[in-house]
Amino acid sequence: MNLTSGLIGARTQGAIGWLIFDNQSKLNALSPGMSEDALAVIEAYAADPAIKVVVMRGAGTKAFISGGDIKSFGTTRADPEVARKSREIPGRLRRAMLDLEKPLIAMIHGYCLGGGLGMALNADIRFASSDAQFSVPAAVRGIAYAPDGLKQLVDLVGPSIAKDIMFSARKLRTDEALRIGLINRVVEPDELEAVTVAYAELLAGNAPLSIKASKFFIAQLGVERAQRDEARIEAMQRTAEASEDFKEATLSFVEKRKPVFHGR
Repeated sequence: MNLTSGLIGARTQGAIGWLIFDNQSKLNALSPGMSEDALAVIEAYAADPAIKVVVMRGAGTKAFISGGDIKSFGTTRADPEVARKSREIPGRLRRAMLDLEKPLIAMIHGYCLGGGLGMALNADIRFASSDAQFSVPAAVRGIAYAPDGLKQLVDLVGPSIAKDIMFSARKLRTDEALRIGLINRVVEPDELEAVTVAYAELLAGNAPLSIKASKFFIAQLGVERAQRDEARIEAMQRTAEASEDFKEATLSFVEKRKPVFHGR
């Protein structure tokens, strides 16, 4: 990976690949160059068979991502055409995260605001520290939030709650975020990383073909039936049924031992 911004970190921990947003002087705000580097990390993990699960986090414990770097808006949003071009790489990053065939977990400390919440919505699972806060301040920034991001929010919490979040720009605490389905689990701050790693390792030990199929099938359920890729769905089912992992699962059950999966 050729990371040039100095604001994105990547490291591996066994079968876990970490994507780290590291702009701590600005509470990990998304600054120019970060999306390009994050995209490079996601693409590298997608291509690496040794990586089974990806976890993204903000550096430190004050923020996951506090939003966009407002001081850069004068450059990145100078006019509609410049703003459109500035959205291209973040759009590609979002697509790469959603298309990643491996589980993507967001580990959220502290502030998760605006574009930070949008980034977290690209994950399959969201674990948050008990002191986390969530908000989309578009209504106090004069921003028309993109429909693709809004759809992800609506799919999670429903239209009425999404309107509350967008209209009010208020901050949500973790108890409310958990109740409305915005996050999956709340953990004490000093336990969050250990709990997230343990869960990621659990997923890494499960059958990759099954997880890959489940992720794709669930995404397809959000598409009109006539637009679903039925051929790919059927092919993925056949591949899983004929896989060595399926045979290994059956054999390990008979032999009363933990299965060892290889994704084939």
